[in-house]
Amino acid sequence: MKNAKMTIVAVLVALVAVTTYSVGGTYAKYTDTFEGTSDTARVAKWAFELTNKEDSTTKLGKTFTFDLFQALKEADGTTAETDVKTAGLVAPGTGGKVELDLFNDSEVNAQYKVEYTVTNAGGIPVEFLVNGNWVTALPNNTDAAFVAINSGATETVTIQWRWAFEGKDSENYTATQTDDSDTLLGTAGTDTIKVEAKVIVEQVD
Repeated sequence: MKNAKMTIVAVLVALVAVTTYSVGGTYAKYTDTFEGTSDTARVAKWAFELTNKEDSTTKLGKTFTFDLFQALKEADGTTAETDVKTAGLVAPGTGGKVELDLFNDSEVNAQYKVEYTVTNAGGIPVEFLVNGNWVTALPNNTDAAFVAINSGATETVTIQWRWAFEGKDSENYTATQTDDSDTLLGTAGTDTIKVEAKVIVEQVD
């Protein structure tokens, strides 16, 4: 009986030893921990400046005016006009030009287009210089095309017009512009022309 008890004790001691080894073995291993933190980011800046080319220090607002007909020139758009009484009047042989600078101060690339609305109910035979050609209409919301303007770049928007002194000086009015039709407009002296421009800018993907 004594030997049986000793046997049972021996078995229990062995079991305890095995259990202790097994539990202890669960902590006997290599471990590593890697903890990462994402870097931070901010929203890229979106900013544009529109100025007169001759006065880049004065920014134009979202709604602006430009002196297309006030800065009256000869039909070439550069020579000062001396034969018309005052600015704001148009006549055969007159012209004008306005240059606006659009600066992309954003941190993203973009594209822009200029849409024009010309109000000319009396049919004053004014032409506009577009892509090197004299045309009778400026690009409207349907015809205007986007132009790339990358971050940090400046694009110049030029609006130039003329009223040819004689029909033969004009590519577009050789048939319709005559001394008689011009004289009728001048005799009435009431018809007006107005040009509105909308500069639209959008981010590119």
